[in-house]
Amino acid sequence: MENEYQRRGYLRKALGMNAPVLNRLCWNLPVDAFIGDMFEKLVEFGEISSGKPAICALLKVVREEVGVDVQATIDTLIVEFLPPAETLTISTPPHLLFDLLLQMDFKQQVRLVEDVLEQHRTAAFLVHGEPDCGQELLVTRLFRVKSGWKNNSPIKNDVTNNAAYRSTERLWKQLARSFLLPLDTKPEQIIDRICDRWQTQDVIFIFEKVDCMPSKVLVGWLQEFWEPLVDRGKFNPPLKDTHLLMFLVDNCGSVCQSQVMLAKQFDEPEYPRIPLYLPPVSPFPTDVLKDWLGDIKVFRDLQIPAHLTYQRIWENSDNGIPQFVYEEICTHFDLSWEGDLAKWLI
Repeated sequence: MENEYQRRGYLRKALGMNAPVLNRLCWNLPVDAFIGDMFEKLVEFGEISSGKPAICALLKVVREEVGVDVQATIDTLIVEFLPPAETLTISTPPHLLFDLLLQMDFKQQVRLVEDVLEQHRTAAFLVHGEPDCGQELLVTRLFRVKSGWKNNSPIKNDVTNNAAYRSTERLWKQLARSFLLPLDTKPEQIIDRICDRWQTQDVIFIFEKVDCMPSKVLVGWLQEFWEPLVDRGKFNPPLKDTHLLMFLVDNCGSVCQSQVMLAKQFDEPEYPRIPLYLPPVSPFPTDVLKDWLGDIKVFRDLQIPAHLTYQRIWENSDNGIPQFVYEEICTHFDLSWEGDLAKWLI
């Protein structure tokens, strides 16, 4: 509301081009005086053609232009100007709901990764569990353990693309493509490129769907790709306090039952040459859902539907399967997990 142009824009968008009250406003008043005069005249004017109070229509337009912290204050004002019997549905920002879903459980895994990063500049983890149990969301949550990583793009490879999982040769080609190198680039040159980047920034690898890889291929890949990087970090560490990380994502829990060597503790002598077995993701018990609903009630700008209960979430998610939990919660907020929230997954 700093100038006449902005004022007319907001009010015309909220009330329409020909609302009679627009002719009664003094457009060139100082900001504070204009806002006071405008509020008084909008309240006197009453409702616009849609039956909505004019002041509420304006506040809703302004709400679209401000951050979530200011939105909470505007929401309170809107409710105050509504008739007692009327309610107004204020949509929950999808990114806020996504951030809150990230806080659901995963405490064991997050704490363990934080402990590892305090002791190791090089670290490898196996993210695993039953199907549809939120492996992708856990990786996204772990990617926020260090604040600087939000500006860092991980090197992400789905090993099923172009059947890369069939051999280490295919995996090297896939990795070369990630670095925009020729497909016939030698492994040593790719490792050199990785170490050069590691000198100045954190380097994070995510290999998805490793459960599709034959055990011998995964073992061979760790020997050809990961172990040389660990050795480089041991004998020639970066001067900066940067990390080199690898996340292996197992979507069905089969890798831990294979012949692939895994560390159960990060103080084992072989770690980080072999990946650390993180606690598996699993269906959420009812107490996790109950605690989560209790925790999110502190957010004033989150309009929690009255019919959203932990019992209903659990029953409608096949007894707490995380993927179905996220989808069920989203429906109660008139959002779609796949259409509105999943785009923020790493």
